[in-house]
Amino acid sequence: MDVVTFGETMGVLRFLEAPQVGARPRASFAGAESNVAIGLARLGHTVAWGGSLGNDLFGDLIVKTLRGEGVNTAAVERIEDRSTGLLASLSAGLGALAVDYYRAKSAGRVISANQIDYLLGLEPKILHITGITPALGERCMKAVEAAVAGARDKGVTVTFDVNFRARLWDHKTAAGVLSSIAKSVDVVFGGTAELELLTGNSERDAAIAQLLEAGVREVVWKESSTALVATPDHRVERPGLKVDPVDTIGAGDAFAAGYISGLLDGLDAAERLDRAHLLGAYTVGTLGDWEGGPSRAQISRAPIEDGEVAR
Repeated sequence: MDVVTFGETMGVLRFLEAPQVGARPRASFAGAESNVAIGLARLGHTVAWGGSLGNDLFGDLIVKTLRGEGVNTAAVERIEDRSTGLLASLSAGLGALAVDYYRAKSAGRVISANQIDYLLGLEPKILHITGITPALGERCMKAVEAAVAGARDKGVTVTFDVNFRARLWDHKTAAGVLSSIAKSVDVVFGGTAELELLTGNSERDAAIAQLLEAGVREVVWKESSTALVATPDHRVERPGLKVDPVDTIGAGDAFAAGYISGLLDGLDAAERLDRAHLLGAYTVGTLGDWEGGPSRAQISRAPIEDGEVAR
């Protein structure tokens, strides 16, 4: 198994016009970890996603689609007395204008030790986690801690996308938990504000240096127009691609999937960033968090000239 990951995935109802009687939302689903899983599976990597869903229509949709995308769902549990979380959004222009979450007592907040044990038992090369999962409650926080500890014991590379969500927890609590997690992982993804959250340092380069000194192997810093990877020995920065975005939601997950794919394929730092940018470019060209992600064939034939990708 190349990659295992776990977390909450929710049903999505996306309105393209102001909700009113008779308005028809677009149904889908989204979750940072499952978005990454789909992105990697489309590139031909073996991936497993674990999480809990309700015995409901959205739960069925999520499992069926993930399996269709080639993602292993054997670590998915269906819970009778909880519903799959729901996200309702109004989209117009670039991304969501308004987002409402219905997840306070969702099935996704329940992650068992058996699920973590199963995923690590697949002997993955990489465990991918995000900062969203520990924000969902004590049970999820302990699951992340157990997964990271188990991965370290097995010599599994751990990648960590900070993904701070202020609507889930306060800055101070998040900083304490996420900074502790970051000290035990190999690769950290984050923007300037997220690196500050981990280190308390608002200066990007100083924050990167602090994480590397703490034992992180690679820090991948990103913003909309560029990205940089820093290791104890070198730094490489690559510009993003020029695209006409339709929906920017999901770009960060696509970026992470592209970078992890590059790690698995043995690409150098610049090539990993280029692939990450390419997946992000494909994703923002389509409505939805993951629907526009490319296949291996698509990225192999996508010419890039002067920072633009031919789609």
